[in-house]
Amino acid sequence: MSEIKDSNDYDVDASSPSPSQPLGFSDLLTGNMPWWGITVRGMGMGVADVVPGVSGGTMALILGIYSRFIGALSKINLDLLKAVPALLKSSQRQIFFRAVREADLVFLVCLGVGIVTAIGSFAKIIPWLIENYPAQMNGFFFGMIIGSIVLPFKMMEKRGPVQFVTFLIATVFAFWFSNLPLLATAASHPFLFVCGAIAICAMLLPGVSGSFLLLVLGQYKYVLDSLRELNVVVIAVFGSGCAFGLLSFSRLLRWLLAKFPSSTLAALCGLMIGSLSKLWPYKDVSTKVMVGKKVVSSGTNVPPWSEAHNVSMMSPLVLMIVGLILVLLLERIGSSRTTRENQ
Repeated sequence: MSEIKDSNDYDVDASSPSPSQPLGFSDLLTGNMPWWGITVRGMGMGVADVVPGVSGGTMALILGIYSRFIGALSKINLDLLKAVPALLKSSQRQIFFRAVREADLVFLVCLGVGIVTAIGSFAKIIPWLIENYPAQMNGFFFGMIIGSIVLPFKMMEKRGPVQFVTFLIATVFAFWFSNLPLLATAASHPFLFVCGAIAICAMLLPGVSGSFLLLVLGQYKYVLDSLRELNVVVIAVFGSGCAFGLLSFSRLLRWLLAKFPSSTLAALCGLMIGSLSKLWPYKDVSTKVMVGKKVVSSGTNVPPWSEAHNVSMMSPLVLMIVGLILVLLLERIGSSRTTRENQ
């Protein structure tokens, strides 16, 4: 079974040098996507990761890099580490360069720079927008996720009973998960490590928000405050858990995409649809949930015409349409570029 490729991803094997051809620095980035394009996509994922209820995996699907992202993560192994000493010897440096290219490591570095930059830049802005304009922000992300569901659906080669059942199970799970009550759990280093591993696994799954999972586990405010205050110990423990979860879970996802592509994509569709309950923009503001001084849940869902919410019906609806159109335009542009590349 050939590995799934994103609908607007680039061929990561394009323009691959021959084994005997020396590699320069410019050859280390595979495919035709420039480094700045990857970094900008990483920033989009980073912004999504800050928002409780929105998944970085969903943003990777929207931006057309999901399968490449999962594939590159799964290629980080001991062979890559064993090639590091070759970098110190000029006669063996090509061994290291080829290992880096084979693992698509420069892609991950550019993506990681974008993610970290966005999290550092938007760690205050996004929560402020959500706190002050919750309905409008939820409406925008709601529209983006609706638009992004089209992407894995189009990539499915089979749409039979197995895929339908998988889709239903994933939808129910995401709906249940997005409506879990929030906990208030004391932060210990082993627990923070586990939280990091679980949250990063959620980030890889479209529709399952790592930020919301941290809310459920009672660690969202603590981790975000630690990032703002540069608490090195907490960041190191949490980051170690993230690295462990990232490297282990990405291999499972890559295997699922290779062996059961249509069923896996059906599950991704279900996860995104099930998570929409959390992002419904019209909320009963009398039931909002606070963590410290921060609003982490704007309340229970109500119809747009209900008097329980405190916003006009139109502003979230307009932003919902804007988010939907934005995703469809990105997908259209990406598909057009892929068609031109193939021709």
